[in-house]
Amino acid sequence: MEESKSKASMDAIIELLRAELSVLSRLSGQAEAQKQALKDNLNGKAVSETTTAVSATLRELGGCEEKKAALLSAIGVSTLTEAVARQPYSKEKRQARELLGQLRELYGRLRGIVETSKSLLAHDAEYLTFNLNVMAEASAAPGYGTPDTQASATQGRKLFDESV
Repeated sequence: MEESKSKASMDAIIELLRAELSVLSRLSGQAEAQKQALKDNLNGKAVSETTTAVSATLRELGGCEEKKAALLSAIGVSTLTEAVARQPYSKEKRQARELLGQLRELYGRLRGIVETSKSLLAHDAEYLTFNLNVMAEASAAPGYGTPDTQASATQGRKLFDESV
């Protein structure tokens, strides 16, 4: 009886690990595409599309996390590593450990991609803030008139009128 329960829980763990690995692999590819779109910094549409894809995949990963939480509470452990460690030695246990290793690798890769994307976004935000400050503080010369009128000193208006 105990052996069949152990086999059933290992099958459930392996199934969950495979599902999470599949979702994380897809997420890794999407995050890499998002990072590349941010690096290219030319196409806002590509960034929006990749962000939408990443968001959908993150929701799917949330579903995997809910299933994992339910499985872990049913087994009575706090992590999948602990659940696998409690199982008797078998081919399935070895397979589960390999899958856990692949998941750790993917999470590490994702951390690197996220850190790079964060720094790219921070750089873009600084650039936007700088440009907005320049535009908001710059004085504008008259736009119409004779050429010698434009050569005169700038009027006291901003490039962007704040009253609008």
